[in-house]
Amino acid sequence: MTQKNTDNHIQFLLHQKTIWKNNMLNPIQWGRYENLRPAQIEAIRARTPIAYLPWGALEWHSYHAPIGLDGIKANGLCEALAKEIGGVVLPPVFVGTDTIKPYKGFHHTIEHRVETVTQLCLEFLTQLADEGFKVIVLVTGHYGGGQVTAIADAANKFARENPQIGLWAFPDSEPLEGFFPKNHAARGETSFQLLFKPELVDLTLLPAERETTLDDDGVWGEDPRHASAAEGEKMLKFFLENAVPKINKLLQEYTR
Repeated sequence: MTQKNTDNHIQFLLHQKTIWKNNMLNPIQWGRYENLRPAQIEAIRARTPIAYLPWGALEWHSYHAPIGLDGIKANGLCEALAKEIGGVVLPPVFVGTDTIKPYKGFHHTIEHRVETVTQLCLEFLTQLADEGFKVIVLVTGHYGGGQVTAIADAANKFARENPQIGLWAFPDSEPLEGFFPKNHAARGETSFQLLFKPELVDLTLLPAERETTLDDDGVWGEDPRHASAAEGEKMLKFFLENAVPKINKLLQEYTR
């Protein structure tokens, strides 16, 4: 080995030592499951054994917002929770039932059976338990009545069969109750979308000559033109204030 090669090798070893030292001093706190290497998942799980499962639907959200708004919203909320507490965030599951399609006939919507959602949810929960996570947090951004029931059925069955796992499965509207009303493609959901992925929103596509309606536009709630990223930030703050203590309590209880 030449002197130059020796010097390069020494520099490489020193660089690797620095990386190792930084990782030891600043261990990874959270991550997106699909982007993590096995050792990273194991390091996060050892520190904070929480898996976050964002759930949504592929559903009409009027002319101005993306079809995947519910999953995008749930994912943004789960990532915010993981940044506060730690853990891994699974990719959003875009499988919804009781969507606007059978209710109001809007297309660009994929409607699944209630049984499909329940079974898929149960399989995800079972697999996450098998992967060694002690707490599972499932946030559904789509909260049609059938969707909430389907997920609750899976969660209840899982909880009975896995009492050693802490589980909180809930619609994202639950921690916001009393602060922001439920809505569909309206001011609230659009504010979250403007916070998490603003480039996917185009409010100029809404009818200029009138207020939005459920029948004509698929908007349930206040006109989305009143939405803002700043309001999305306020909603997120309130969401975290209510959700973080509950998750920390689960973590404490199920990791004793």
